[in-house]
Amino acid sequence: MNILKALDLVRSLAPEPLAADWDNSRVQIGGTRPEVTRLAVTLDPLPAIMADALAWGADLVVTHHPLYLKPQAPTKEGQYLDVLRQFMSAGAWLYTAHTSLDCRPGGPAFWLGRALKLKDCASIEPVQGFPAREVFFQAPARITEREAQPLSEAPGVIAVSQSNSGEVRVICEERAWNDIAERLVGIFGQRPEFLVRRLEAPVEKVGFGQVGELPKALSYEDFAKALEKALFSVQKPFAGGPKGVAWAECGPRPATIRRVGYTTGSGASLIPAAFAAGADVFICGDVKHHPAQEAPGLVFDVGHFILEEEMMRLFAQELAPALSGVEVRFFEGKSPFSYRVLA
Repeated sequence: MNILKALDLVRSLAPEPLAADWDNSRVQIGGTRPEVTRLAVTLDPLPAIMADALAWGADLVVTHHPLYLKPQAPTKEGQYLDVLRQFMSAGAWLYTAHTSLDCRPGGPAFWLGRALKLKDCASIEPVQGFPAREVFFQAPARITEREAQPLSEAPGVIAVSQSNSGEVRVICEERAWNDIAERLVGIFGQRPEFLVRRLEAPVEKVGFGQVGELPKALSYEDFAKALEKALFSVQKPFAGGPKGVAWAECGPRPATIRRVGYTTGSGASLIPAAFAAGADVFICGDVKHHPAQEAPGLVFDVGHFILEEEMMRLFAQELAPALSGVEVRFFEGKSPFSYRVLA
């Protein structure tokens, strides 16, 4: 597959417009290979994992964490320069899907909510809003029912109609418009003159974290067991200890738990917003001392790694069928932390 087509397919599952303005979700290292036959997916661009991926024959490596957030000169020894040397000598490409993946509605970043069977979910911290577009054009022919149904069911389409005079009206999500326009060109065999305007509503909001309702209220112990089960299925054995999960806990325990907030990766900054959204418990990683002291409700710090390692494994599963003819492989990472289990 052509490298540009492969990158576009990756972007379709981690749209760059969804990324936070401080982020670097895009090509990190431009390679020289024009084709992609093997694509590697992993959490971190660590030199050892990159070496394994390149030895496997990866033409393109997709990571979650960026190699860098701001451009930097390749003058200082360290992981950045090590990875740069690896890719430059191999001619391979490195791409990062960071907050573009974190914020994708229904994407793999929200796997824990699905595992806990949360419903009526909403973003904890919306960071982007995408107004819908209303498109009018005079069609050269009537749209048949056979053509209209797949168009109306296409991702991002809100409504499709055609008047007796032949004028077509399409309402779609803003970020879906380019794809919808190409579909219309395919239907009519030519590009109509589109009149496009942005609507004030509806607005698709995307952001970090999610809060939703459990099927029923649970006691602390029952919820802890449900969370253990969800995490246990993806957690690797602790170095030198038994298989299982571990988390740090802070904040007051509620009498029962019904409304659950969570986010992948770091999450201490979302603690106030999660409880303002009515959460009874918030699950995240990387909670520090002072935010823990000030937590207004129950917080589980289950670790940055476990939440995002599973997200990237699921992302690799999404990419495999999307990139037909490209071999996709997930390269497991390793948590930088280990635990001493005491008797």
